Amino acid sequence: MAKKIIIMALLLIMAGGPVLAAEEEPARLEEFVVSATMTQKYLSDAPGSIEVITSKQMEEMNALTVADALENSVGLIVSRESGRTRVPSIRGARSKHTLVLMDGRRLAFGFNDMIDLRQIPVVMVDRIEIVRGPASALYGSDALGGVVNIITRKAPYEWSGEAKTQFGINKDGDAKEYVGSAMVGGPLDRFRFLLSAEKRKKDGWNKTSSLPDDGFEESPLLLSGRFSFDLTDSQMLSAGVEYTDNKYEGGQFYERMDRTRNFDEERRGYFAQYDAHFSDVHDFMLRVNRSEYENKMLFDPDARSGRRNTSQYVNQAEARYSGLYFDSHLVTLGFDFRRDELDDTQMGELRNKEHVNNFSVFLQDEFNIFDPLYLVLGLRYDNHSEYGDQWTTRASTIYSLSDSIRVRASFGQGFRAPSLTELYVTSLRRRGQEVYEANPDLKAEKSTSYELGIEGDFDIVYAGLTGFYTDVENLIESIFNRVEGSGPSRKSYYQWDNIAKATIKGIEAEAGLRLPHGFSVDGNLTWMDIDNKSGGEDIGAQPKYKGFVKLGYEYPDWRLKANLRMSYTGRMEYAEGDRYSYTLFGTYISKGFGPNFEIFAGVDNIFNKTFERNNVTQIEPTTFYGGLSYRF
Repeated sequence: MAKKIIIMALLLIMAGGPVLAAEEEPARLEEFVVSATMTQKYLSDAPGSIEVITSKQMEEMNALTVADALENSVGLIVSRESGRTRVPSIRGARSKHTLVLMDGRRLAFGFNDMIDLRQIPVVMVDRIEIVRGPASALYGSDALGGVVNIITRKAPYEWSGEAKTQFGINKDGDAKEYVGSAMVGGPLDRFRFLLSAEKRKKDGWNKTSSLPDDGFEESPLLLSGRFSFDLTDSQMLSAGVEYTDNKYEGGQFYERMDRTRNFDEERRGYFAQYDAHFSDVHDFMLRVNRSEYENKMLFDPDARSGRRNTSQYVNQAEARYSGLYFDSHLVTLGFDFRRDELDDTQMGELRNKEHVNNFSVFLQDEFNIFDPLYLVLGLRYDNHSEYGDQWTTRASTIYSLSDSIRVRASFGQGFRAPSLTELYVTSLRRRGQEVYEANPDLKAEKSTSYELGIEGDFDIVYAGLTGFYTDVENLIESIFNRVEGSGPSRKSYYQWDNIAKATIKGIEAEAGLRLPHGFSVDGNLTWMDIDNKSGGEDIGAQPKYKGFVKLGYEYPDWRLKANLRMSYTGRMEYAEGDRYSYTLFGTYISKGFGPNFEIFAGVDNIFNKTFERNNVTQIEPTTFYGGLSYRF
């Protein structure tokens, strides 16, 4: 009944609200992006395929984490791996082939080499920039499939603040979720700061199978700070710190026994940065960055093989210079040194800590060949302490057919160095029934990609169409080795090796239309075809089709917003032979009161579409939520 009431209220507001929007706006506002070239430019001028998810868009889908915010992105799947971990996968590549950055900074890998996007709340996020296609010529290892760059809020020049609270519950009365967040910042002479915090508490929810796996109890906490000091009008020192703590507890069937799994994860990040802007055409940046990840896992009743403590660290120092030469060449030169460290109890008693070093230098030139033709060339050299040297190249061009229509073309190479886990850690997976053995002789995975697209952006409509083709080689796959034990102690052993190749081709389409009376329609559709040259089905359980449509409504004079969303994920086939496809519907409505207050409510997964994989529910049941916010 509650679901029907909310849907009817939304439709009535749309039908009976004002008949004219306050003012017609462009179909898509121009956004500044930095991830495509490491230099700031308008989205329409950025080479390659770029998508920007704004804080407003996150708010209108009630995204609480970066994982939620990315769900409807073009050509991107938020995969659910290792049970509940949520990781990004771009253009059919594996999740390990997507580089996740925060303000351009590397993050330490998490559990089983994955950066779980549930660990990153959006309260501190200004926007998310997604680069589709290989970007190793700029970013090095792990950008084989693309880049997700999470741009956080900066210390403001004017005093501002925000407080927000909300409550949610699923259709069965379970999974009660409480969220509270706050943020405040402003200037103190030349010094500026921004502090933010968020605390969430989510109850578990009923199991949906004969096994005990259900929705875990969750208790995430975020604390972050950004600090800036203006040395002069053209020079600035900045620093930042972020801390997240995520605790999960719930039933899990592990080593053929019902147990309670306790999992505690912490992320910490620190950075200091110097920026200088000289003569309007020369910029310099120097930054040091440290990212830390730690987890502790245990089971009750105890499972010795399930006790696991992992610590991963990234220490990074980088310098970058950009300057304009001959009035048309914007040249960027960068240096980077990185040390990755891993300490894992599953390495064994004789070896419990390993590290690798990586030194790199890159050069990029952006220039106009002639007035409507813009070209970007890039070259990068990486020296890795384990596998040696790696060169990667990139070429992108934009040709403007008119002020509103552009053609884009790109060629790029990508690579991913073997992770410390693959090189040195023997890990248990699939509920402790499978053992994955390390291989110190692994080589880097590599990709070569081509794309061609056309896009137009007019007063009330925008549209784009892009085709891409990617070759991937030296893919690291697990090879079956042997079986040991019997009964509850039986385990299958695998080892990592470079055995696989794949080709991925696809088409991405997106469009938006601003309709009369405050309505708008936005959507995208992706088609992919993956040919696993090693045999078998699609790698990474990638869908052939993925689509999204949103009907929005906004009346600024009343501070009223609403939307109805539909997302479709086509058939995904997993290694164990399971196949799934699903369509989800959601809705959101908000109303402002005065200049500062706003209330909001919504429903996710309106028609209660769920499915299980390995006895873990992959999509939560119908969930209702509501809350209020205050801004100044």
